[in-house]
Amino acid sequence: MLGSSEAVFSYVNLLINDSLTAVDGQGNVSGRLAAQYPASPDGKTYLVTLRGAKFQDGSPVTARDVKFSYELYLHPKYPTTAPAFLEIAGAREYKAGKASAVTGITVVNPRVVRFILNRPYPFFYEQIGTGAILPAHALANVDMSRLQEAPFARRPIGAGPYRLVEWRESESITFEAFREYWGGAPHLPRVVFKLIPEDATVLAELHAGNIDAGRILPEAYAQFQNDPRVTPLRVPGDTFYWFAPNLKLPMFQDVRVRQAMAYAINREEMLSALYRGLGTVCQSPVHPSLWQYDKQLKGYAYDPAKAKQLLTQAGWTPGPDGIVQKGGQPFKAKYAFLAGKDYQDQALLIQQYLRAVGIAIDVQAIERGDFFSRYFTPGAPIELVGIAWFNLILPPQAELEANFLGTGSTSQIIGYDNPKMDQLLQQVVLTRDRAAQKVLYNQIQELVLSDAPHILTIRPDVIWGVNKNFVLPTGVNSLRDFFGSLPRWTAR
Repeated sequence: MLGSSEAVFSYVNLLINDSLTAVDGQGNVSGRLAAQYPASPDGKTYLVTLRGAKFQDGSPVTARDVKFSYELYLHPKYPTTAPAFLEIAGAREYKAGKASAVTGITVVNPRVVRFILNRPYPFFYEQIGTGAILPAHALANVDMSRLQEAPFARRPIGAGPYRLVEWRESESITFEAFREYWGGAPHLPRVVFKLIPEDATVLAELHAGNIDAGRILPEAYAQFQNDPRVTPLRVPGDTFYWFAPNLKLPMFQDVRVRQAMAYAINREEMLSALYRGLGTVCQSPVHPSLWQYDKQLKGYAYDPAKAKQLLTQAGWTPGPDGIVQKGGQPFKAKYAFLAGKDYQDQALLIQQYLRAVGIAIDVQAIERGDFFSRYFTPGAPIELVGIAWFNLILPPQAELEANFLGTGSTSQIIGYDNPKMDQLLQQVVLTRDRAAQKVLYNQIQELVLSDAPHILTIRPDVIWGVNKNFVLPTGVNSLRDFFGSLPRWTAR
């Protein structure tokens, strides 16, 4: 799991690991492993005092572990690095393999660590909360080039509320409560994640009482609302779907073409046909539960006539077969998507909607391994790509930078580079006033819509059923909240 970017592992990590800080949907920072965390007036120095926490092998969490963990995340061979980590003095040199340590992280004493940044960065505590604090003694000799093959990746030692005790490949993962967890022993002594590939089996097992929680399909939601054993929980989805053109290709460089594709998609019909209307049309890449989300956004209504008009303005005129053409070349493209039913169902509808305005696409499923290793990478032969984004795994600033900053990982894959967007994202970082940040975030979301580097489609609701023998804490407003709240579930 260490180094994995898979969303499911991020939920597992909520049980096994813990971080220095956490941030709620309103942007309020709270300490986790950090008992005290004052920042200097200039916003460049952060002094963290650790609470008396332990790892699951009984060893104390120390400042040395903190320094080790962030240097691991900044290692040249570590797969992904949060933008905030690179703000630490000496981090970029270390990441580039030009230094033996990160000069901006200092162990003051066993319980105190100092971070020094190159510049004020208002989201530092928000973003360092994405990094689990790991035991240096358990990982000191790990080969970073084979990180996910290390024994630690299968039998991790964390400072979180549950320890992993058994992992049966493709069957189940079993956790036991860590009684010495700094936040108090979890209420449930044992939690088992069963990996059930068939949705129909999950529903049957949930209905029969053989599992205590499971995902409910939209078509079964009404049935479970009257189930005497199960309480359905419905919250805005952490996942939204989108597709994007390769902006390095001339046919997609005219913003009117991208806007035409956005107008061509009947999102309401898509949501109704695929998810029984349980969800929302996606207008923003920011999760609706967060303070950065712009509730006033008005995205693209379904308007095929407007789509055709924009294509005409961009020089694309109808050909004899109804496909628009320009310079004698028909508008045809390959639409590749991550193999899976949800992605396929949406791809087929998108194919239909685009064909109706004169754009012909061939859809192709690509298996997960090939998709992320050979296709969804910079320089790959992408024409159109369909995928989803999981919110709430990374902080919103990190999400936006990854997707829309010119140097962001996704931006480099699809060729998006807009100096105005870069400027707005940098202005947010340089602004410490929340109201001013909100104005900038609204402008960023508006530019995502008008520039249409991604065509956002829908955000299906998350629907889970929970056995009525269990009581969940209040404040569960997302799938991340659902998994993160497990230590506080109680049995009736």
